[in-house]
Amino acid sequence: MTWIPEFIAIFIAISIPFRTATSKQTRLPLKYSMLLTLYLLHILIGFFLNQVAGFTMLAGLRIYTKFIPIFLVPLIYPFTESAFKKIILWIFALSMLQFPVVVWQRFFKYATSLSGDPMGGTLGMSTSGVLAIYLIIIISFLVAFYFKEEISLPVFLLSSAAAFIPITLNETKISFILLPFAFIFPALFIRGKREVIIRVLLVLLLFTVSFTALKGVYDHFSKKRYGYGITGFVTLPGIMEKYNKTRILPIKYAFVKASEEPRFVFFGRGAGNVSEGFTRELSGKYVEEGRRYGMGITFVKLMWELGMMGTILFYLFLFFVFWDAVKFCKQDGVSGAFALGMVSGTFFLGISTFYTFTLDSNVLIFMFFLAAGQLVSLDPDFDKATLGVSAEYEEAMGGIS
Repeated sequence: MTWIPEFIAIFIAISIPFRTATSKQTRLPLKYSMLLTLYLLHILIGFFLNQVAGFTMLAGLRIYTKFIPIFLVPLIYPFTESAFKKIILWIFALSMLQFPVVVWQRFFKYATSLSGDPMGGTLGMSTSGVLAIYLIIIISFLVAFYFKEEISLPVFLLSSAAAFIPITLNETKISFILLPFAFIFPALFIRGKREVIIRVLLVLLLFTVSFTALKGVYDHFSKKRYGYGITGFVTLPGIMEKYNKTRILPIKYAFVKASEEPRFVFFGRGAGNVSEGFTRELSGKYVEEGRRYGMGITFVKLMWELGMMGTILFYLFLFFVFWDAVKFCKQDGVSGAFALGMVSGTFFLGISTFYTFTLDSNVLIFMFFLAAGQLVSLDPDFDKATLGVSAEYEEAMGGIS
């Protein structure tokens, strides 16, 4: 069951060359083509230099390339505007479903639990951090669609509340850092008309209320469990330092271990070679070392297995998506609203790689790269280029006949 998304990605990857051959056109910009080529070549060189075993290669490719076919789907099989809206509504409905599920988990299924960790909604047990990041991204999209006048005020308020309440109930500390950006970030990239300014002020007021509510609910459950709230977590001696060790020390070790040999600096220990697979054959030969030094969160994992160069290539991809989102968010309609949401969404996904297991979370990684592919396909220059290729192709075919 765990591999089903990967099997779907493999099926898509196999179908893409056939689709490209029959349509005689592609909508993939040159910068992404070059970046993906360098990224894949880098992984293959890492396999060769580290003499990675065959089954471990398979596991490594599963981790680091499974999202590429998903990214290419909207570029090879372009969505119509109607189909795109249906996909948005479907994702919106699944997101809103988290509200009743988390309420049921908090007050019924796990009512005796003082921890919010089990409140993962439909994502599964102990996925509260992933769910919080996902729902904060959803809130940022709701803010963007409201700024762009694609949803009404009642829909925005009700939807934001439904996405926000689960975040308060699963007690994730990262929410205090990310939530302000969900409300404020889209406002930095919106054009300043009078109506928009009023909407921005309303959203800022909503953020103030939401942040106050988040602190109140978090403190209620945290004081029952630890005896202190979020303020105590930050100010009491030793607590913040202990929490930071689980994030900062693994990053420090990743740089130290990566610099031991030149090939490790650039290519790491090989994709999958430090990861623990489902079987011994799928596990890498550096698993024990990675476990000892806390390899887990995505940034650390990238440094260990792909090295500094591979890590830069991965984050360069996120930067390209962010840059395109900033450029396309000036468009009107659903496309502009979606691009404005991707400005925040890309930022949040990048931040999450320093906090949680983003690469291992199919919900985050697949949905982001599908959205990234759709964003890239919004480039208005694509339509002109595609029409030009089609006209030349049809003219050639007509001349032959």
